[in-house]
Amino acid sequence: MLLIGLIALAAPVAGRCPDANTTIEINACLAARAKAANAEMARYLAAARKRAGEESAEVVKAFDLAQTRWVAYRTADCDAVYANWQGGSIRGAMSIGCQIDLTEARTHWLWKTWLTYMDSTPPTLPEPKLSADGTS
Repeated sequence: MLLIGLIALAAPVAGRCPDANTTIEINACLAARAKAANAEMARYLAAARKRAGEESAEVVKAFDLAQTRWVAYRTADCDAVYANWQGGSIRGAMSIGCQIDLTEARTHWLWKTWLTYMDSTPPTLPEPKLSADGTS
């Protein structure tokens, strides 16, 4: 029964890399996906920071501080996930999956908060796509 539960929990992580068959392949695939998620977030972050700069230096300072604290949060949260799975080889995949999920969610938050407008002005960048599991 425990094994079925572990497989069910790991399925969303493995589902991101359906062609990967070994722990090494899964981790490599997830690392590539994490790198892509970070690159997309960097693009949205740059646009959001530019928009913040249109307000004032104080807004940019607050924006930069928020991003610094968010990175620290992501690191701590995903480190906790890694520790939680310390007894198995899936720990790396679970930690990288955490990084992907949080990065995609942050990218969507940047878009929603900084790159859309209250009126009919089109967003600065397109809405980031949601993951297959329905999260941002």
